[in-house]
Amino acid sequence: MNLHAPESCASCNRVNCHMSFLSRDIAPVAAVTAWVLDEMWPEHRDYVAGIARNEDQILTPGLFGRPLARYAWGRGQVVAGWATLLRHASMKRVARAPGAVRQAAYLKADRAVADAMARGISFRAQHIVVSQTLLPYVWRDGVLGGRSFDVLMTRYPLADIHRRLDAVLALHPDSVTIGDFRAPEALVDAETEALAQARRVVTPHHDIADGFPERAVWLDWQKPVLRPRRGGRRVAFIGPSITRQGAREARGLARGLPDPLIVFGADLEGSGFWDGVATERRSFGEGWMDDIGAILHPAAMTASPRRLVEAQAHGIDIFAHASCGLAPGKFRPLETFQRP
Repeated sequence: MNLHAPESCASCNRVNCHMSFLSRDIAPVAAVTAWVLDEMWPEHRDYVAGIARNEDQILTPGLFGRPLARYAWGRGQVVAGWATLLRHASMKRVARAPGAVRQAAYLKADRAVADAMARGISFRAQHIVVSQTLLPYVWRDGVLGGRSFDVLMTRYPLADIHRRLDAVLALHPDSVTIGDFRAPEALVDAETEALAQARRVVTPHHDIADGFPERAVWLDWQKPVLRPRRGGRRVAFIGPSITRQGAREARGLARGLPDPLIVFGADLEGSGFWDGVATERRSFGEGWMDDIGAILHPAAMTASPRRLVEAQAHGIDIFAHASCGLAPGKFRPLETFQRP
């Protein structure tokens, strides 16, 4: 008996058949880019607006078919309504919880949003642009398999965050806050694998971009609106007073200042943290930059340095590490700080 392998429309090469697409006037399916977006940064919003095509698929979280201000990308299909509602309920529930509790709740909510959004990705999408918060989940579930993809970066990679926190903990083992968050290793591994395969990473954060020298698309931070302020030579720390924000280093640099250090944010390292340093408490709002000539920012890492961007644009000197996220020339090395 002569057996032949079964034929298919992809292999038989017959076009005079009613089953063949080539024998009918049917246009091929056009490939699109799917934008799977989460929290909106204005720099990323402008990037999407500049290169997304009309035929592309843009998915954003929201409620009842409407985007929230947090996800106001200006266009796109609102999906993942139930997961978004649960995410915001969870965020509200843990708002005053310890850092480790908050972060665990955020990651769980991110997973639910990622799962809901992944179900809406068009089969026509051959390229995906995905927000970093959703990346490890869609990678782990195989959504990115066989597709090229870019990542909109809004923080350091989880593996880098762990490394930086461990380095600070080694210097300050008595800190009550530096060890309060570690992502699950499976999630760290998934993100690391995905970032290694990403075609491009897109971010306004200069130090994060430097971690991907051949693949980074570096955006400019959005310019703040300039407003009148009272100039001065006072020194400020924008807080909160936690170890990873560089509060201990700022405390040392502030000793001996001629005027009290202006401190923003809560004291999360415990009462008496600023003992021995004269301080003035201030909150963000109109006039928050008055009298300030310099900001100390020794943070181990900063994801969104918008206060620093605003202050620098108003002529305030920023003394920080490269991890502040500003471009070289927009800040001064911390070691060059001299007391007025």
